[in-house]
Formats: sequence, C-alpha cells, structure tokens
Amino acid sequence: MSGIDYVAVFKRGPSTAAGSDSDALLLNWSEEDWKKLLANTVSQRFRASEVVIQRDAMDRALYFVAAGSLEVGVYRVDSEGVAPIARIGVGSVIGEQAFFDGQPRSTNVWAVSDGELLRLTFEVFNEFAQAEPALARDLLFALGRVLSMRLRHTTFRGKGQGKKKG
Repeated sequence: MSGIDYVAVFKRGPSTAAGSDSDALLLNWSEEDWKKLLANTVSQRFRASEVVIQRDAMDRALYFVAAGSLEVGVYRVDSEGVAPIARIGVGSVIGEQAFFDGQPRSTNVWAVSDGELLRLTFEVFNEFAQAEPALARDLLFALGRVLSMRLRHTTFRGKGQGKKKG
C-alpha cells in the first residue's frame, strides 16, 4: 500500500479525534490535503516485537503510525534494561524529536503488534514545505502539540516516582 491509502486513518477533525489529551495528530485537513502529505511518504511494514527505532541511530525522519501499536522505552538509570514509558497507536507519529533536532535517536521503539509506518524524511518534508507552506506549518504545530503532550506526560510520571502510595 502507499501512503495515500491511509488518508482515512489520519483524516479526522478535532470533534472525532481521540481527545485533547491524545497524542494523535489533530489536523482538520481535507482528504486532498492529507493525500498531498502522505504521497511523500514511504511505507515500512513491521512485525510484533521488532525494533523500529534504535536508540543512538542517526535518522532524521518522521514516522506516521498507519497500522499497529508500538511502545517507546527508555534505559533505566538504576538498573539494566529498557522500561516502556508509552504506547503509540494508529494516527500518531514517532521519531519527532530527531526529526526536529537532527540528533541521534533518544530511545528505542518496538512493535507490540504487526503494523505499518509511513516514513517522511526531513529533506522530503522541506520539499513539501516549499510546495505547501500552509500545510507544512499546520503539520509543524500538530507535531509541536504531540511533543508537548509527551513531555507533559513524562514530567507527570517523573513527579509521581519516589512517592509511596498508601
């Protein structure tokens, strides 16, 4: 399948989206607008338990989750191993931090189920932005919102650690 085959996955207005606290992309775009963006993506299938983003890898691309479910993990400071910190579902994105700053990937992302990602490289995004500046601006603000929601969630999780419930 090509990226434009997934327009229905991403085309949802604020009233039908998962909610204001969701990390889904909330873009009130037409089907034609979504086609313009998703036509620039490359499909990448994944299998359950496969690592789709490797920590420290250099890859300045953004991935739209078209199908399946993923988990994001961080290395624990106090012990060995990776701890899952978030589950990412259909309609959201992964890889936004490295997409913005060009730095190595900060964490691992692995598949919980089989699925498909739509990959948008930074270079292709720049071409898209030249051709469709208003849509590119909308996308950047939607990505900024996702980053903000994830930062708030991570900050909230950190505040609760170290306190005993009782």
